[in-house]
Amino acid sequence: MRRPLQARARFLWTLATWALIALAQPGVLRPDGFGHLAFFAVGPWALAARRPGKRAFLAEWAAHSLGFAAVFWWMVAFFPLLLLPMAVIPALYPALGGLALRRAPAWPLALLAPAAWMLAEVVRWTLPAPLSFGWFRLGFLMHDTEWLVGSAAWFGTWGLTWGMAALGGLAGDVALALVRPAGTPSGLVKAFGFGLTPLAVLAFLSSRPGGPTVSGPDVLVVQSGIEQEIKAARRDPLLDLFVPQVTRTLEALIETRVPGEAGGPDVIMWGETFLPGKLHEPDVLQDFRAGVRPTELSGRAAVSELELVQQHQLAEDLVSALLGTGPGELLTAPVWRQLFQREPAAEWADRVARGEPLLPPGTSFLSGVESWASVPMDGGQVLRSVNGVKLWTPDGRSTPIASKVHLVPGGESPDALRGIPFVLEAVRKVAKAVPDFVAGEEPGVLLIPGADGRVHRAGIAVCFDNAFDDPFTTPLRRGPVDLFVVVSNEAWYKSSPEMDHMLAFSRIAAAASRRSIVRATNSGISALIGPDGRVLQEVRGSDGRRKMVAGALRVRVPVPDRRAGAGGVGEATFFARTEPVQPWAWGGGAALILLFALVRRRFGHSGPGQPSPGFDFEG
Repeated sequence: MRRPLQARARFLWTLATWALIALAQPGVLRPDGFGHLAFFAVGPWALAARRPGKRAFLAEWAAHSLGFAAVFWWMVAFFPLLLLPMAVIPALYPALGGLALRRAPAWPLALLAPAAWMLAEVVRWTLPAPLSFGWFRLGFLMHDTEWLVGSAAWFGTWGLTWGMAALGGLAGDVALALVRPAGTPSGLVKAFGFGLTPLAVLAFLSSRPGGPTVSGPDVLVVQSGIEQEIKAARRDPLLDLFVPQVTRTLEALIETRVPGEAGGPDVIMWGETFLPGKLHEPDVLQDFRAGVRPTELSGRAAVSELELVQQHQLAEDLVSALLGTGPGELLTAPVWRQLFQREPAAEWADRVARGEPLLPPGTSFLSGVESWASVPMDGGQVLRSVNGVKLWTPDGRSTPIASKVHLVPGGESPDALRGIPFVLEAVRKVAKAVPDFVAGEEPGVLLIPGADGRVHRAGIAVCFDNAFDDPFTTPLRRGPVDLFVVVSNEAWYKSSPEMDHMLAFSRIAAAASRRSIVRATNSGISALIGPDGRVLQEVRGSDGRRKMVAGALRVRVPVPDRRAGAGGVGEATFFARTEPVQPWAWGGGAALILLFALVRRRFGHSGPGQPSPGFDFEG
């Protein structure tokens, strides 16, 4: 018979699980975290959850809530009130997992604990806001564990989660065996089998070599180091954003120039929504003239056609100034001189007025941009904003916008809150508007021309996309991809662990896709990550900091060698091919294990007070 556990002890044991997870996070004890601290983290919760007791569910829910609050603590730098729903709602699902453990027979925790944790993680991950908030998965703590992270090419973060939870369950089984040695030896053998086999499989898969790579595009990332308060204020985007960023770019071109080099990098990359102005496609202007407008809640319903046209032309003229592809229609030479004559830092302004390019010949330009889109809503058409990335080739031609596909709930899109009108109204009163962004239907791929004549296919992820799998797997299923580019703005959260989390997500994504990832951020952490998930280079300040600093990074990006006989490394990884069904497979498998265990106990095969057929450390 399982002895009851007091609610206070249950709360503390569950909290011990989250203490190990919180300390293991990247950016807490060290920039890359101590993932090994979380190897056995699930154990204390599993030990407590399997024992009955009064207020068991509430005690565990409270402890899980505090645990998620520790994981999401970086949110207080942006909007402290969001921390409560971000912690309490996701905590409901592992608390339900504990309920399943209490109902299950005395099988090895090395099997039951990962099943309960995985089912809770899948449910929490797949439910939309406001019913949950994804972000954290246990397996992402293995981003810096080189002998395991390579297995992400087969099972992504899900496999790493199961391996860690199984090891934690095994720790619980061993603890039970030491405290109550009356259990059967065969039961402990089974526990070791369930606990170590997943980790051994993951380690074996991680050791499988990837295909050969060759040098790809020559990339220059320019990190502004700008504080979010300055960017969000939009007092004078030209002088606050554009002028200092161009100056940094020109300085970086000089600092990173290769001796004897005739041209420059293949592409220069800026961060998220960094280009002043707001673009639109021709159909948007047509719809506007037909009466289509932004929503009232967005605070932009009074936008005029002149403003729409001028904002678009401003962005295009600024890129023309960089590339030297002709005089601007809005920023003509006289206007340009008048605009910048009071800006002594822009010594390059006269070159622009003379029509000289600022970027080297053959260099493309990539930047995060905002754009208008005409989309259906509530039976009609409205104008909403798009957060995306655009690339201009050296001759001034531009690609379609690669749009962000995962919007921050409540922060960029009101859709998750449309059923809670009083919350929308509260946001509108505080922020004077409600964010009106709309997500792209699928991740984009931009073509980066190289000086050697090759064209490199770059999958694009924008900021919050980086925390998900599909922005990296969907392009691989559609066709060959050479590299991925993450364009991000994380300055909202200053120097918090959020930036370290985002870098960790990118490392898992690189290992899962077997593709290099270039991170181009506004204020950190910009980096080049290799196809094995290792950070090859990153932007650091003079004092060694990599957050909220200005800097630049020029790198040759490793890309798959697609020449004949190169081993088919241009193909998608197993995880990329199967990613849409993997959450269902892992969650479904976990649910079947728990369901089978509950049915067995329900029909008396391992009920309370009865000896387990193969495993019982509880007498």
